[in-house]
Amino acid sequence: MKLRSLGLSVLLSLVVPALGCATEHAEPATIADENDIVAVPQTEVERQSIGNCWLYAHASWIESMHLSATGEAFDSSESYWTYWHWFDQIASGGSTKISTGGNYATANNIIRKYGLVRDVDFLAVDGEGEMSNRQKVALDALNASLESGLLSTTQARRDRSLVRQEMDRAWGLSAEVSQRIDRVFGPTVTRTFAGSADATNTNIVRAKDFQVSYASSPGQPRATRTLEAAMREWRQVSYWGDRRAFLQRVQRAMHDELPVIITWFVDFNAMENGENERRGSFNMTTLGENGPGRQGGHMTVLQDYQAKLSDGTVLAAGVTLDKEDPLDAQLLSRALDRDTKIEFLRVKNSWGNARPDRAFAPGMPGYHDLYLDYLDGPIKRCSTLPDGETDTSNCTMSHTPLSNVVLPPGY
Repeated sequence: MKLRSLGLSVLLSLVVPALGCATEHAEPATIADENDIVAVPQTEVERQSIGNCWLYAHASWIESMHLSATGEAFDSSESYWTYWHWFDQIASGGSTKISTGGNYATANNIIRKYGLVRDVDFLAVDGEGEMSNRQKVALDALNASLESGLLSTTQARRDRSLVRQEMDRAWGLSAEVSQRIDRVFGPTVTRTFAGSADATNTNIVRAKDFQVSYASSPGQPRATRTLEAAMREWRQVSYWGDRRAFLQRVQRAMHDELPVIITWFVDFNAMENGENERRGSFNMTTLGENGPGRQGGHMTVLQDYQAKLSDGTVLAAGVTLDKEDPLDAQLLSRALDRDTKIEFLRVKNSWGNARPDRAFAPGMPGYHDLYLDYLDGPIKRCSTLPDGETDTSNCTMSHTPLSNVVLPPGY
């Protein structure tokens, strides 16, 4: 059900305290047409190269609200945030290997301290395709430095000037970008936006200066606010207790075209690649046919859903309902009934829009349908091998794939 004019990731821990994101070995992607048939305002689908889906989900969340506020498609640099996530780890002196995992709170903390920039203003090469290959290159280079290079000792890692030097080298930053970071945060990062950092006349934007738009309660018109306010007011809600009431809250946010972040657990063997009605979805039928496969945590942003009303009427994903039309408005109201069954949630993913190994929702490159039978589970959760792979011979735990969502205030 596409709702218009409605005021509508690597491995592998649970979302607490940090999320490693489900990725999978894949053939190179080809370029596909831009997908602009969405309900919640969305920017282009991108493709992660390392386990930082949580930053891609955060970017989609921010970009959607900014698009609503300004009509501008702002392409946030996930590489910029990743740079600072790693800097903070290394400069503490303790990290001997970079963790790519994080969650909603981690992303908010990074943005509060360091703001945001467009992808091309941090790495020009990031503007050339849907995936940042530089992230994987930088990760390998820094882990090598931490293992046996210049950052292999605690003393070296506490030398913030040396850490910056190695960070900038690994990322291949231009002299101009390095100098801009020096100017705003100091050569040894003695300032942040939580304190005295000043980004005047630079392209680094503070959260309190970045415009977004969202409603303050269900059915209310959006108002322009700051990203700083959004990060303070939106709340993470866990999927437990009354599941239908939980989904009603999610529906209300989607009816008002608000981008809901969703954290869920991936078993890639539940993803249907065959030419059938389940293609592009995660569902229990496919998982039952295949058995457990590679697993991991994941964060994405909701775009749509499909529902069946109590009389059997199906409100199909991708079909526009206009709340200004009396009949459509009645259907939208009925969609919130207690006895309505949500069949699946449709998500904007960070796995690219044209991968041969990632079948997508029909006509929606880069989007996937998460059936409620899968999200409710329980599914078998397998143990993790030392190299991070899933041990499908040891799947003794039960797990509910849907973990939590992030909702706006009042929902």
